[in-house]
Amino acid sequence: ELLRYEKENHGKVVWVMGPAFAFDADARNAMAALIDHGYAQALLAGNALAAHDLEGAYLHTALGQDIYTQRSQPNGHYNHLDVCNEVRKSGSIPQFIKDHDLHDGIICSCVRNQVPIVLAGSIRDDGPLPEVIADVYQAANAMREQIRDCTTVICLATMLHTIATGNMTPSFRVLPDGTVRPVYFYAVDADEFVVNKLLDRGSLSATTIVTNVQDFITLVAKGLGVNY
Repeated sequence: ELLRYEKENHGKVVWVMGPAFAFDADARNAMAALIDHGYAQALLAGNALAAHDLEGAYLHTALGQDIYTQRSQPNGHYNHLDVCNEVRKSGSIPQFIKDHDLHDGIICSCVRNQVPIVLAGSIRDDGPLPEVIADVYQAANAMREQIRDCTTVICLATMLHTIATGNMTPSFRVLPDGTVRPVYFYAVDADEFVVNKLLDRGSLSATTIVTNVQDFITLVAKGLGVNY
C-alpha cells in the first residue's frame, strides 16, 4: 500500500540493492517490472549488482550460473569479466545496452525509464563498469543527492550500502507546502545481524524485515498487481 500511495502522490522511492537480485531470474524480472510501472525513482548499488545483472541480460548467467536453473556454465566464471570488458568497450552502460539490443533485467529497466543509478565503487571491484564512482566521497555525495528529496527508502540484501544510506537518511522531510512527513526506511535481509547492525548504528526509525529478498520482491510485485 505504501508503494501505491507513493506513486499516486508523486513520492520518491529510492531502492538500495545488493547483487543477490542478479542471481535469480524471478527477482530480476519482478524488480524490473516494478521499475517499469513507476515504483522506483532512483537506484543505489555497487559495481556487482550492475555487472551481474547485465551479465544476466547479455549471457543469461550471474557469476557463471544460469540465472534460472542455477547450473554452472563451462568457463562461466569469466562471464562477468567479459561483460565488464564489453561495457567498457561500449563506453557506457546505456551504449552497451543499445549495442547489444538488451531488454531484460534491473539495469535495462532503469535505463529505459531514465531512473537515476548511483554505483558506488569498492577496492574489490572487477572492471569496474564506466559509471562506477571510485572516489568514496564523490560516491557518497551522489547518493546524498538522491536521498535528499526521497520519501521512502527500501534497502535489500546489502549491509554496507544499507548502513551508508541509513547514515545519510533523515527521519522526516518538510514538503514545499510546509507539510512535515516521515521518510520511511525499510531494510530487508536474510541475516538478522545485518538489520540489527543498521539499528545499532543509529537508524532508529528503520523498519527491518528478516527474510529472503528474492521471495520478498516477488511478493511485493504480486501484491501491487505487477506482472513479470
